[in-house]
Amino acid sequence: MGGIRKFDEDAVMDAVMRVFWQRGYDATSMVELADAAGILRGSLYHAYGGKEALLLRALDRYAQHPGGAARSALQAPDLRQSMAGFLDAHLARMADPANPPGCLMCQTAMECGARDLVPAALVRTHFQRTEAAIHDALERGRTAGQLPDNADTVALARYFLGISRGMAVLHRAYGELDPVRDMARIALKVLNR
Repeated sequence: MGGIRKFDEDAVMDAVMRVFWQRGYDATSMVELADAAGILRGSLYHAYGGKEALLLRALDRYAQHPGGAARSALQAPDLRQSMAGFLDAHLARMADPANPPGCLMCQTAMECGARDLVPAALVRTHFQRTEAAIHDALERGRTAGQLPDNADTVALARYFLGISRGMAVLHRAYGELDPVRDMARIALKVLNR
């Protein structure tokens, strides 16, 4: 019965995601990924391809699981509740001791940049998806009278995306949450009318 995978694909991808998140793309080897996943390196190659293919899958997984909670929070009917929930979801991810510090998307954006076009394009797509979800929340808030009619919701969406990414970078650099909480608290004041 060759070709049947005898491992838990979710567990493998979670392990791969966490190694990239902790160590970064360049510093991670296929041996480390296989060891973390608990499978042979050949099995990892056979099932998923090389290191870049694994990174792309890890980025998609990250966007669905840790990143998905933040986008879901943006569905709250009240604008302030929506944006606070968005930032709180990021804080909750950072506060979880099971997670590495920072953000896999930010780390990949900084590390791969223009050098590795495929991962960089995938990160950009994920950032744009989040920016669009923030923009939708801001537009709903403007329609509900929670923002001035002349509010630049495109610029505000980019601001909140930047705040959330900056929070991750500070968390990675400082290794503590107080500076990150300060950023979130001050960012929400932008919504005061």
